[in-house]
Parts: sequence; structure tokens; C-alpha cells
Amino acid sequence: MKTLLLPKRFVCFLRWVLSIALPLLIICQVCRASESLAVEVNAGSEILIGEYTDQITAVAAFKGIPYAAPPVEERRWKAPEQHKPRAGKQLATRFADACFQDNYNTQWYQRVGAAFGVSPEVFTDPSFSEDCLYLNIWTPSLSKGKKLPVMVWIHGGSNKAGWSYEQNYIGTKLAQQGQVIVVSIAYRLGVFGFFSHPELIQNNAPANFGLLDQIEALKWINKNVEQFGGDSSNITLFGESAGAANIGNLILSPLADGLFQRAISQSGGFQLWNNVELKNQQTFGHDLANSLNITDRSLSTLKKESATVLFNKAKQDFPEYYYGASVDGHVLPDTALNLLFNRKLQVDLLIGNNQDEWLMYLDNSPEKLAKMIKSYPKEIQNVLKERAQQEQSIARGHDQASTLIDMVCPGYAYAQQIVKSDNRAYIYRFKRVRTGKGGEQLQAYHGAEIPYVFDSHDDWLTTDKEDKALTTAMVRYWTNFAKNGDPNDPKSTDLPNWPQFDEKDPKVLALSAHISVIAAPDFSNCQKIFPVLQQNSKKRIIEEN
Repeated sequence: MKTLLLPKRFVCFLRWVLSIALPLLIICQVCRASESLAVEVNAGSEILIGEYTDQITAVAAFKGIPYAAPPVEERRWKAPEQHKPRAGKQLATRFADACFQDNYNTQWYQRVGAAFGVSPEVFTDPSFSEDCLYLNIWTPSLSKGKKLPVMVWIHGGSNKAGWSYEQNYIGTKLAQQGQVIVVSIAYRLGVFGFFSHPELIQNNAPANFGLLDQIEALKWINKNVEQFGGDSSNITLFGESAGAANIGNLILSPLADGLFQRAISQSGGFQLWNNVELKNQQTFGHDLANSLNITDRSLSTLKKESATVLFNKAKQDFPEYYYGASVDGHVLPDTALNLLFNRKLQVDLLIGNNQDEWLMYLDNSPEKLAKMIKSYPKEIQNVLKERAQQEQSIARGHDQASTLIDMVCPGYAYAQQIVKSDNRAYIYRFKRVRTGKGGEQLQAYHGAEIPYVFDSHDDWLTTDKEDKALTTAMVRYWTNFAKNGDPNDPKSTDLPNWPQFDEKDPKVLALSAHISVIAAPDFSNCQKIFPVLQQNSKKRIIEEN
């Protein structure tokens, strides 16, 4: 083969042409690709540009949509204000910063991952910011005529951590398989979301800013979801842990009446006896101000402090502070327990918990178990003690007694009151244990059900045919409930029937490799506990230092 020798000047010219042409060619290809994926929606008086996902092109995703003004500076510790529409087309293809927090939730992923042999470096934090009131939408149809059910996810994280787009919360598959609109929302956390101060007593919103954010997001969704193919008259809240607890409070809050029609509570219920007195939140705000190296400790001065300084000081000086909803006379006019038994509840409910919620956090310490039991009224301490003694280890006994009081009994209480309000209630017990050492160690752990609901199993989780079959069933149950308030499918015989809750013959659905209807676990224990807790509800308001 002969080598072709070109004049040096021609070679230089060719290089110059290629240096200009190749970038232009690449840019054009990117433009064409973007145009083929991009989609526009006019919502909130803005033109939002989303995109069809690469994973399942039938679902369009809109990320980082602002639903309220940034809660910074003078807006810190105020009820959320309406977002001011922006001029021009706005990209909605990237998630916004998560609400200000630390790596609390990432540590949970690392703990679970470690049991399955995954390096902690696999799990990283997103960017955090005080400017964080954004939501995300996944929709399988942008046709307004579709009127698809809307499912709004409220994440967990002890009200001090978590974000709306954690890997297990991506709504693409749930939206596509269930033909529903999936929305995930962010809300203020920790010292920014569940805080008060003596000077706030004169405000119409003295506390519970995180809950007010969720209510504001629901208002935005009600006004705008039809633009994404959704039905604003058919909205279901669903969430896990603190997210489920927040949903439990929203069910009881007069401010949220009419903003949603159904609710799914995954491992919630503990909010019934975990309300914080407003005066104690105000004491916390006063003490936090005193702990700062400032002479002027007024609320206006606190608003000028950086988010980093406030967050770090609260974590350092008040590490055990509980960021729960307070009885503020606004969002919650009374304790959750009193509201549950005295309000007509206007939603359908699907509620449940996992078989081994707290086991991953507990050891065989008899002192810790005794301390937990003594934190409740004397009249029910023997019930908890006897329940713990039924297990083979102290850790398991502690887990089952805690889950009984935190989730099992509250679930039955909510279901009973929902039915008495002429609505429907369904209860589940998630019992599926992953195969391998990870499953053996963690069992059916806190949060284990989430990947089944979203069909978002991580690559490192041991997922077999039974897990996939359970995923298909749970997606159908959850989305059927969102469609009409009944998890069953009357047109199909392959999905086991899920009975409505009936306190005269209480049954729950056991979700595992074999789905079955079982007698409601520990229902007789709960019948002994309810009267005592109802009588002591005023006394059970948490006392904070």
C-alpha cells in the first residue's frame, strides 16, 4: 500500500476545517436528541420543559419545579409564600438541591448496603440548600382528558433528613406500570421545618413549617396537575416513616381538608403519641439562640445567621432533640390522638408496617428495653413486657414491643376511626426477607418495602423471581387503591383479595413470597392499650429539654 503525502498547507487547512465542523456536528446531534426528548407543559403560569426518560420513554419527567418562594432570610420560619412565576421557558430536567440536612439518610443506606456487602462509598449525599421547596412529576400521559390518579410521595428521614429523589423514589416505573401520575415533594427539615421561638407566638403560623410546606405543595398540585394529565379530584398521599407520620397528621389537620382523597401510610402511626408542646419548641428556639455567640438573640437576628451555623449548632448542642409536629393551634389544633377520636376523617386509608421495623437498630440490652417500656403509662407496661418476652432474644422483644406501640396499634386505631367515618381502610404486614446474608441480618427491616412499591430495587439488593412477583403485586395494590380507594382488582382473579378492615373480625394482608390474609397480629394487645393511651393523651405530649 502506498502512502499518500499531502502538502503541509492542505493538512493545516483540513485540521482547521475539522476543528470547526466536528463541534458543530456534535452540537447539532445533541440538539436533535434534545428536541426528540423534550416536552413542554404550561403550569403555574410558567412554561416548563421536561423530558421523556431514557429508561421508559413513555413516561415524561419534570424535575425541580418550584411550588413556593425560597424560604430564606425573612421567609425563614414563616408559612410558605407563593412562587413568583418566571418569564420565558424554564428547564425542568434536573433535580433541585435537597433541603438542608447532613448525611443522616445516607448513613441508613450505608447501614443497609453493608449488610449486603456494599462499600459505603457507593452512597453519596446530594447538594443541600435552604432554598429547597421544589417537587418532581412523572407522568405516562400529558393528555388532560386522561384524568389519571395522582400519587404524592412524602419521604421519610425523622423530619431531619431525606430528599424527594432518593434512588428508591424515582417514579418512572410506578407511573408507567400503574398508569398514575407520581409526584415527589421536598419540605423543610430539622431546625428549619420543625422549630418555634417565643417571638413566633404572635404569628398565625408559629410552628410546623415542614407540614405547611407539604400543604402548600398539595395546593400547587391541585391547581396544576391536570396540565400533566392528572385528576385533581383524585389525589393519594403515600409515604414512609416520618413521611407516613406527616401524612397521619395531614389527615387530622383542618388545613389539609379536601386537598387529597386517599392516604397510604407505610411504617407510620407513631405521631399519635409523639406530639411536641408548642411551648417546648419555643424553649428550644430560645435555647438555640442562647447557645450562639451573639448578643442580640432575637428572631430577626437568628434569621440572619447562615443555615450552616444554625444547623451545626442545633446538632451539636441538642443532638437528641425530636423534630416532631407540635400542637400549634393552627396546623394541629389539638394532639393527634385527640383529633383522631374527635374528627370525622374524610379519606380512604391503606396502612401497615414491616415485620422487623427496628431490629437493625437494636441490641440485646435489657436496660434499653426496660427504659422503653417505662416511658409508657404503668397500665400498659405489662402488656409491652409480656409481648417482648414472647421473642427469642431481647433485641427481637424490644423490636416487637416498640413496633406494637409505634405502628401496629396506631394503624388499627386509624383504621377503626376511618371506618367509623364511613370510609374504607385496609391494613398490611410486610414480611418479605431478602435472600442471602443481608436478609438474614436485617430481616423485613424499616424501609424494606419501598423498592417493591416503586419497582426500584438497587442492583446490590438480592432480588429474585419471588421479589419481582411481589413487586408486581404491590404496584398493582398501591395503584388500584389510588384509582378508586380499593386495592383489589375486580377484573382480575390472579391478585389475592385484600379484605377491608373490620374490628369485629380484624384481618390484614401479609405481603411476602406468598401473599395471604391473616388474623390481625396483636389486635387483642392493642385493645388493652387504646383506652389507656386515649385517657393519657394529654400527658403523652413529649417533654423536651
